[in-house]
Amino acid sequence: MTDIITGLDGDEVKALFRISGPELETDEIVVGRQGLRAGRGSDNSLVLNHREISRQHMRITWRDDDSYLVEDLNSSNGVFLNEARITSRLPQELSVGDTIRLGPFILRLERLVFAQRVVRRVPTDSSDPSDSLPALPDGLSVSHPPGVPRDASTWLEYLPSVFSDNEFTGRFLLIFESMLNPITWHIDNFDLYLAANIAPGEWLQWMASWFDVLLVPEMPLERQRSILGQMGWLFQRRGTVAGIQRLLELYFAVSVEIIEEELCQFTVRLPHTPDDPLLSSETLIRRLIDSQCPSFAAYRLEMV
Repeated sequence: MTDIITGLDGDEVKALFRISGPELETDEIVVGRQGLRAGRGSDNSLVLNHREISRQHMRITWRDDDSYLVEDLNSSNGVFLNEARITSRLPQELSVGDTIRLGPFILRLERLVFAQRVVRRVPTDSSDPSDSLPALPDGLSVSHPPGVPRDASTWLEYLPSVFSDNEFTGRFLLIFESMLNPITWHIDNFDLYLAANIAPGEWLQWMASWFDVLLVPEMPLERQRSILGQMGWLFQRRGTVAGIQRLLELYFAVSVEIIEEELCQFTVRLPHTPDDPLLSSETLIRRLIDSQCPSFAAYRLEMV
């Protein structure tokens, strides 16, 4: 005997969202299997008429494992999942309690309502070759790749219209679209890898080296992002008292005092904090100052 799902008893799967923002007619949205598309255009299922919202801003889609995905449709101001901006055209899975922010609007996934599946037991034909197939290991499942169509490739629109209704061509092109789409997403959104606030952590030290600024791996990521976010300002003031002082303050998260005593001579005073391993390294401090200090100037380092 084997179990075959023959239908659904009761309502289909639904996602219940709580929405807040300006000039809304409701505070609750129900998203079914058909999904939801939000934007400023009137052709969206959720119309958000606000200047920070793109014409087609964001969509929520359902997939076969009864989960929902949120996707940024190349919007101008982005979509934020739990206050972290997501990559355009790269769907992210939603969990109960997650918040989606687009412009001044916030959607919170309150709960998922699942349908009751009806199972019918039927005899199993022992000659069925599928019975001999090995089962997948525990914890491993096969799901449809996110962002790739299920029935026909979107590449059909680049072919002559005679191929638009050709089912074989549509499915055949899906093979190559599923392989090349991740590469296309990386190329289309490469600028996000260069943004200080969302770039991967391993990229920060590499980008700082373009400006001859050392970022040690032991430094918290928040400080690394702060330094990289102000790198333009720091580079323009390289070799000045203001530039050295600001770099040290961002680097060690302390107040730094620089006293110019004579022409081309100054004193750098930093608070002595034994608990901070970065501030305990005089070699690191001097290396930072030397990289910013003009070659004709001299300084004295004081830990107070």
